[in-house]
Amino acid sequence: MLSITGVVKAVKSNVQVAVIGGGVTGCSVAYHLAKAGWSDVVLIERSELTAGSSWHAAGGTGAFADGANMAMLHRYSFELYPELEAETGQSCGFHHAGGLMLARTTARREELKRHRTLAHRHGLVSEWLSEAEALYQAPILDMRAVKAVLWDPARGHVDPSGVTHAFAKGARQHGAEIYRHCPVVETNLRADGTWDVATPNGTIHAERIVNAAGLWAREVAALADIYLPLMPVEHHYFVTESIPEIEALDHELPLIGDADAEFYMRQEGKGLLLGVYEEPCTHWAVNGTPQDFGHELLPDDFDRIERNFAQAIDSIPVLGRAGIKRVINGPMIFSPDLNPLIGPYPGLPSYWCACGVMTAFSQAASIGMVLTEWMSEGEPGFDVFMWDVTRYGDWADKEYTRARTADMYSTRFKTMYPYEERPAGRPVRTTPAYSLYQAERAVFGSGDGWEYPLWYAPEGSEPKDSLTFRRPNWFDAVAAECRALHEGVGIIDISTYGKHSVIGANAHAWLERIMANRMPTEDGRIVLTPMLSHKGRIIGDFTVSRLSSEEYFLVGSGIVDRYHHRWWEQWLPADGVGVESATARLCGFSVSGPRSRELLARLTDEDLSNKAWPYLRARRLELGPARNVIVMRMAYTGELGYEVFCLPEQQVPLLEALREAGADLGARLVGMRALGSLRIEKGFGSWGREFALDYTPFEAGLGRFVKLDKTEFVGREAALVHQQQPLRFEFCCFEIDTDEADPWGGEPLRRDGEVVGYLTSASYGHRVGRSLALGYLEAGAIAEPGSLVVDVLGDPRAVTRLDAAAFDPAGKKMRA
Repeated sequence: MLSITGVVKAVKSNVQVAVIGGGVTGCSVAYHLAKAGWSDVVLIERSELTAGSSWHAAGGTGAFADGANMAMLHRYSFELYPELEAETGQSCGFHHAGGLMLARTTARREELKRHRTLAHRHGLVSEWLSEAEALYQAPILDMRAVKAVLWDPARGHVDPSGVTHAFAKGARQHGAEIYRHCPVVETNLRADGTWDVATPNGTIHAERIVNAAGLWAREVAALADIYLPLMPVEHHYFVTESIPEIEALDHELPLIGDADAEFYMRQEGKGLLLGVYEEPCTHWAVNGTPQDFGHELLPDDFDRIERNFAQAIDSIPVLGRAGIKRVINGPMIFSPDLNPLIGPYPGLPSYWCACGVMTAFSQAASIGMVLTEWMSEGEPGFDVFMWDVTRYGDWADKEYTRARTADMYSTRFKTMYPYEERPAGRPVRTTPAYSLYQAERAVFGSGDGWEYPLWYAPEGSEPKDSLTFRRPNWFDAVAAECRALHEGVGIIDISTYGKHSVIGANAHAWLERIMANRMPTEDGRIVLTPMLSHKGRIIGDFTVSRLSSEEYFLVGSGIVDRYHHRWWEQWLPADGVGVESATARLCGFSVSGPRSRELLARLTDEDLSNKAWPYLRARRLELGPARNVIVMRMAYTGELGYEVFCLPEQQVPLLEALREAGADLGARLVGMRALGSLRIEKGFGSWGREFALDYTPFEAGLGRFVKLDKTEFVGREAALVHQQQPLRFEFCCFEIDTDEADPWGGEPLRRDGEVVGYLTSASYGHRVGRSLALGYLEAGAIAEPGSLVVDVLGDPRAVTRLDAAAFDPAGKKMRA
């Protein structure tokens, strides 16, 4: 077997980490681990480095992304390349050329306005260019149909082979070893959780495995009996011969993204490289990547990209006169949302994923950085759930993955709107009431594979979301749902909430160990509690109900069900407590509004009076046709309300009973979009927006639920330190002075031109008649009336910090 130097070398017998895959992602992981001091790291590559997708990538890189943490991660990669070149002496071929993004439609211009606003949060400054300025940067453009041009200086391109070999060289310099022509044929789990990695050249005993196998990630995962929702697709780009107009330039062309014409472009030598995401998408190797595939390309199919090419000529006429030097049609492997799958695999804490990396030269470096910090310190330094492997469960099967990757690939250039729900591959998981909701003209969203009602279309209107950056077609329908709940009773399907059963003689002690609040000691009591990471950051927020001394019922966010169970695995004792997900085996309703008690009282003989059943109490009830239903006296709406959880076979009969009994009380079905408005009016945070690993509980306004006088719980020591340190941020409620469009979350807050905070969630508050938002301000930031602004579709709008929630700040209605 040859090493990277070509010298025959035996594989190591024992290592800390075995990285499988010698593409840019695997080499980045090996480099970052070795540089961080992991002394025994090996990288195992079945063929040559870059074999697979890395070698034929177009190599574009940039920091723009629709999400603050993703933009930060992209920026890390972009800024690392010059440093990597200097450190290793290996050229990355880095061209800091900048980028132009073109808009040919009003919708695209509004999309770019939003991207520009979001980028400012992390200091990524982009500028609108005049036609003359755009033509100076790229005189080959035809500007006649262009409405706007956005200049992004944080864009460039690299040599894919150069970057991969720079990471490899850096890894070797820091002590890692690289084995080429060394395919992995088995990965066998030992009883102690470590792995035997078998190759034709010997077996390596590894404390941890990292699957960075790219096109072969599915096959490598299958060796450990793991399924990963990944699917390869064909991707075209072509390179032209030299073009006289480019030879005459005195500067390098910037990267050009013309999403309306459906192409991306950069200079290659004195010609052009032009890539497309053709429609329809063409999958490749659906049933498995061939083991003998490597530095090959797939047969090109120019007919498939002819439409894209014609559109590109309209935008860049010199293309029509250019000769084609080569056409590249190579496979790339994607997840259903085109984001990577990273992190430890649930149930196998020593098996790590670094797969499905689509924009590898914007993301591979940051994946190496994130995984290294995660392995070294027990958690990443910030929220990376948008890349976490736990976001997909077994429900994301091959057909779902195929449908979603086809949709995401072929519409990659389409304008992406706020609240947009993609229908491809759905429905996957439905509750028994799904058809009933369909009959009531529900428009559905999807979370963790589950379908749930977003809103209900009135008779005479189409049950379909409008796609817009302004107030949508469901604005009035959601207002009516909010009003009905506020005045009478609203019934919201909350089956998608994460539900967990903790049972056993040691259940109370275990919960005390992993939760920051004190656990209830009296049957029927409910507590609200954050769950903290090692570093005292928020890793979960739950309502915990004690149903008996040995049975606790937890409710949290459904999209992080597997994420939380992966976290709990490391803390479970050998016996005395069992933890089980109840998300799929229980359906749920929020029954909320001033007449909700009256409605439930018609379905039970229990005393529901405030004295007999005060706020934050839980019971098992017989409720109409449903027996042994878990009912919790609480509501995320800010109104009097109850959360009801029943078996799936009870869902439809119970729903029909609720609607029949509440007909004269104004009871009606209400969707999740209304709930979003109601909870923002009440100042209630939501997982993944206000609550995440990015924040401490004291920053997020949850400090009152952290009982530092408990003897011991996970994150306590770090939380003690956080409590004594000045806050970085303060969680706040805001009012926005806007009319036709509302913010969506993520927008930076500015004072005198400086970013001093950002929004996390936003909605129109229909009960109070104002546009509202939640978010964070830098601690101590002055926010007197008139001092704060936020850009809404590029227009500055005044922001007022509220002293308390906009609706019922004292919480009297919930406790009535």
